[in-house]
Amino acid sequence: MILDIAKYLGLYILLMALQLFVISNVNINSSFSVYFQPQVLVMFLLLLPPRMSHVWLIGVSFMAGLILDTFFNTMGVNAAVCTFVGFFRHYATREIENEIASREEDNKIWTSKKGRPWKWTYFMTFIVLYHLVFALLESMGDNFFSNFLIVTLPAVLISSIATFLFTITLEDLIYKPTKS
Repeated sequence: MILDIAKYLGLYILLMALQLFVISNVNINSSFSVYFQPQVLVMFLLLLPPRMSHVWLIGVSFMAGLILDTFFNTMGVNAAVCTFVGFFRHYATREIENEIASREEDNKIWTSKKGRPWKWTYFMTFIVLYHLVFALLESMGDNFFSNFLIVTLPAVLISSIATFLFTITLEDLIYKPTKS
C-alpha cells in the first residue's frame, strides 16, 4: 500500500513538474495561445487505481486540482474540474477491478490490461470532458455564446488532442507496454 501511494505521488510530482516547467512554457504565437492549453494532470486522475473508493477519488481529485490552482492562479477552476472528472471517473471504472484482478499481468498499469481501444476511448472521453468543463468555467464571464464556436470549441479540441497525445506517449514511456 505504501508503495502504491509512493508510486502515485511520484507520478503526480512528475506530471506537475512537466505541466509547470515544460508545457506551460511552450510559446506559440500569442494570438493562438488560447487554443493550446494541454493539461497533463488529467492523466494522473485517469491512472488512479479503479479500486479506490469514490470518496477518496473525489478528495484526491480535488486536492490535485487545488494544488494546480495555486501555481496557475486560476481561483478554483482546476479544483472544480478535477473534482468533476474524479466523480464521473468512478462510474466508468467501478466494474473494471473484478475483470482485471483475475489476470496475471502485474507488470502493466491497469489501463493497459483492458486493451488499446478501450484505453484510448477512456482517455479521450475524460480528456475532452476535462477540457470542455474547464473552458466553459473559464469563459463564463466573457461573451460566452458569441465566442463558443470561434474560441471555446477549437480550444477544447486542440487542447484535448494535445493532452491525449501527451498522455498516450507518457503512459507508454513510464509504464513500458509489453509486446503481445
